[in-house]
Amino acid sequence: MSSAASLSGDRHHLHAQQQDPTKTKTIRQTYARRLRGAFGRINSTIRDAVIEEDIFGLRDDDLSDEQVEELLDTFASADRDVELRAVDEPPDLSTVPPSERIERFREWLQTAQESEVLEVIDRDENVWVRRAYERGLEDADTNLRQAGLDIESTGSKAARELVEMPVHERKLQVLFSRNYAELEGITNAVAQQVTRELADGIAAGENPTKMARRITDRVNKIGKTRATVLARTETINAHTQSTIERYRQQGINSVGLEPEVQVQTAGDQRVCDRCASVAQRGPWTLDEFEGSENQPPIHPQCRCAVIPIVNEAAAAALEAHPHEFVAMYRTGAFVDESRERYEALAATDVDGAQELVAHFSPTQTAA
Repeated sequence: MSSAASLSGDRHHLHAQQQDPTKTKTIRQTYARRLRGAFGRINSTIRDAVIEEDIFGLRDDDLSDEQVEELLDTFASADRDVELRAVDEPPDLSTVPPSERIERFREWLQTAQESEVLEVIDRDENVWVRRAYERGLEDADTNLRQAGLDIESTGSKAARELVEMPVHERKLQVLFSRNYAELEGITNAVAQQVTRELADGIAAGENPTKMARRITDRVNKIGKTRATVLARTETINAHTQSTIERYRQQGINSVGLEPEVQVQTAGDQRVCDRCASVAQRGPWTLDEFEGSENQPPIHPQCRCAVIPIVNEAAAAALEAHPHEFVAMYRTGAFVDESRERYEALAATDVDGAQELVAHFSPTQTAA
């Protein structure tokens, strides 16, 4: 971090606090809802098959149809906010050996997750990640304008055109692949845990109700929970990646000013100590910031945004003596004691500016 950046009063940043600084709340919610809905459809099918159809042949008592329906209604109450659409039902496994029941159910579950959960996104496309990335491009230009840079604002249509640039397409493909791999890992974890619960339940001689509860609990606590965290976290990650790339792309360092950024929290009571601490530090140059532990998402389900910082002392020096500023910048004159040197250049006349350049010539600095 530059010495100028560490001094108060030497920068301008966005003070406005808002509960959704990335403006991606709707994207996060719909992405998570689609994933939860997919796991919910699988759970609904499992409940019907295990309790009503008794596919494992576990029922040792004669339940009436009315009692079965009552059990199903009890289980379904947890998913009333999810639009359920039954997936292909698992096969009747009541007549096969227990070990084969477990393996064949695991195969069905993997297939169901592939057709329901993994179909929500794709390795090569993810509409929620793409929209979050586009939103990041829009917000980056808005932030730069609010920070004092004279650039055009970017709307939704322009953002959609920008993402077709190779640099953004490459980043998006990495983000798409990352999301798919993470979701695939979740489905594998669900299958592993369900298989274990199924084996334990069969060994314990549990009835269909307990077995259904065992299985659907794993689908909920691993599948739904982790998928929700994935959707929320990766939406913020896409927004951050595009924001940083846009700050670079706008060429805000082309005049010699090293771009700096800072973290902005949601500014509400849900902000954690870790995010609050990061927001109080900085600013950082893009090279310092990108890939660091300070880059959002700082933790799973982080809501922080990245905002640009304009060094006002440096901007004043650049405006007063642009040629001399660039010459001094190229010699490394602003690496140390930068604030004082910015102020000295801004306050002097033409002759004084040239003297400063001469003082920090490559020969002089090498000596």
